[in-house]
Amino acid sequence: MDMISEAQKKKYRLENDAGLVVCFSNHGARITSIKFKGVEIARNGYISGRCANRIAGASFELNGKTYHLDQNEGSNHLHGGSIGFSKKYWNMKAISKSSITFCLKSLDGDMGYPGTLNIEVTYSLFSDNKLEIAFKAVSDKDTIVNPINHLFIKNKDNSLKLWINADSYTEKNSDNIPTGKIIPLKGTMYDFTEFKPLEKKKSYDINYVLNGNFFRKVASLKSEDKCIDVYTDRPGLQLYKSKDHVCLEAQLFPDAIHHQNFASPILKKDAAFYSKTAYHFKFNKE
Repeated sequence: MDMISEAQKKKYRLENDAGLVVCFSNHGARITSIKFKGVEIARNGYISGRCANRIAGASFELNGKTYHLDQNEGSNHLHGGSIGFSKKYWNMKAISKSSITFCLKSLDGDMGYPGTLNIEVTYSLFSDNKLEIAFKAVSDKDTIVNPINHLFIKNKDNSLKLWINADSYTEKNSDNIPTGKIIPLKGTMYDFTEFKPLEKKKSYDINYVLNGNFFRKVASLKSEDKCIDVYTDRPGLQLYKSKDHVCLEAQLFPDAIHHQNFASPILKKDAAFYSKTAYHFKFNKE
């Protein structure tokens, strides 16, 4: 189901006994807010896709054919296009006390992508304040896939300190498109191998080359009253900072389809795509 009436927008919530409440909307299968004991700590965690982040020239070649995607950031393609997954109304497939699943059918040619893709995202809330986000997808043609959750974590008064388990990042040009080079972080403003605050007057929009493989802890945000640990099985993490929020988006590298040294975003026909990311919220005792 694609764009439908605003009247079809629906809201849902999960909560645990510890006081963590996560609210959702089927519009973009998004997290509308995360609150702990009534205080909001994150919001607007929409799903970006079919292939999140940037694709140079809004086109790519697959199996000898060139596919032209929606141009929605200059001449490039960003977050699945102008009517990407964040703009679509998903179906709520299942809900329980501790989890909710949304599903979407993205038709062949949607925003220029080949293949009809059936995708699901399941949010699971645990008693220890861990929120898990699991993606499943399958396509009837070879295509490219890189869904993410674009959660905005509150950074009130720039009080959060950040650690990222990465020693390098993907170099980018003036259009935020990777050059293909992997650059060491040491000595740069992007080095968060030890906890430090984000620079208040600096903007961040950069992809980290994460250390390790499989599902592991890759980043932490901490303040005086809480710590948020990020876990993922993905190779990259996009750090994006707005005025009052920080995003840590687990992903494949931007423009991966154009760089053979990056992990491939290609999903083969009838193959199963699966990926998992989790945010673990830890609160200091009052």
